[in-house]
Amino acid sequence: MNGDLDARVLRDVFGLFATGVTVVTGRKASGEPVGVTANSFSSVSLAPPLVLWCLQRESTSLDAFAVGRAFAVHVLRLEQEHEAMHFARRAAGKFPQQAFAAPGAPPLVEGALCRLDCAVEAQHPGGDHTIIVGRVTRLASGAGEPLVFQGGVFGRFAPLPRARHVEAWETFSGDWF
Repeated sequence: MNGDLDARVLRDVFGLFATGVTVVTGRKASGEPVGVTANSFSSVSLAPPLVLWCLQRESTSLDAFAVGRAFAVHVLRLEQEHEAMHFARRAAGKFPQQAFAAPGAPPLVEGALCRLDCAVEAQHPGGDHTIIVGRVTRLASGAGEPLVFQGGVFGRFAPLPRARHVEAWETFSGDWF
């Protein structure tokens, strides 16, 4: 880390950016299920449908997300703070038996706002993390509010009183360089 930056201050500044909360699940080559809480999730591309997320380089779950392996991103609902904390801990046995509906598939996190089934397209080094790029192969979504994380606390998104739906890609088409 650059000597001019204090790690705690940098972490606090990063925390000013509100994010959604996801649980990413997969399976190691041995078949062992893994699940991690990640707020580093982002869309990358619509064509092809790509997403990315980051996992600590020293994570014991990293091999479950090798190129070609299947994984699932579960965007958590407002009511799923417990699941976010459960999958944030380093421990084995994170999954109840009912999470294994499809043999070999990434485990299911029940009640998520949406699930994106993906295949790892690439891994890239990113400092103390690995950037994992996945191609979306299937998705499912439901109704509800997303769980949001900002400033070290969980919460909810509250639209501005004057808010209106903005379709950014259509509204600003041609204005991007």
